[in-house]
Amino acid sequence: MKKNRVLMEELTWKEYAERIKTDLVLLPIGSTEQHGPHLPLGTDAMQIMQFSRLAAARVCGIVAPVLSYGYKSQPKSGGGPNFPGTTSLTAEALIFVVRDLLKEFVRHGARKIWIMDGHYENAMFLSEAIDLALDETGVKDVKIIKNCFIQFLNPQDIDKIFPKGFPGWDLEHAAVLETSLMLYFRPDLVRKDLMRPDRAENLPPYDIYPVPKDIIPASGVLADPTGASAELGEYIVRRCLDEFERDVRKEFS
Repeated sequence: MKKNRVLMEELTWKEYAERIKTDLVLLPIGSTEQHGPHLPLGTDAMQIMQFSRLAAARVCGIVAPVLSYGYKSQPKSGGGPNFPGTTSLTAEALIFVVRDLLKEFVRHGARKIWIMDGHYENAMFLSEAIDLALDETGVKDVKIIKNCFIQFLNPQDIDKIFPKGFPGWDLEHAAVLETSLMLYFRPDLVRKDLMRPDRAENLPPYDIYPVPKDIIPASGVLADPTGASAELGEYIVRRCLDEFERDVRKEFS
């Protein structure tokens, strides 16, 4: 068996059965959502899948197939539902799908699971899915961890990535960080000629339903992406991988 294989779909059932009881299972979850005119709809899913592959190679992990749909895009963090291509799940659907996947991994013998969240709006619904899975399996020696990989970045990293000022993670959509990551992971999919220094400047301090079309820039970009680079993307990935590996050793040693 080739131990360097990290993708669950590339393993035979016997290889999987041999590793599942000792290896860390990583479940990447993204979204299908507009990311401005310069990034593809699959940005969240592609980024979190690529990061998960690199992370698994460091810690003897198995990467489950990425879940490419996430909770509903919100105007203040993803542009909202008014953009063609943004395809979302309800909270209930996301909770139950992730709950079922976690229960299956536990049934297979997994006792170490890390949910890699690549979509800002998913967070609390993934927490509910974890609670339900733990309650319903009744297995006591399982540990499940969830985070968004950008949470590994410290204040010094933020200063380096955003020398012109940090807009906040909610508005950092299709902007410097995501564009830099895609320039590093999939430069062939970045339309650099379509990058514009757009930003969301018309957002009210409250939410409106149905979502108006005039509070988000027509581009779908919420903060200026023009400072992005592949070099910055590589720095972000390296820093997050180092912190991830350290935390895995701490939590699962």
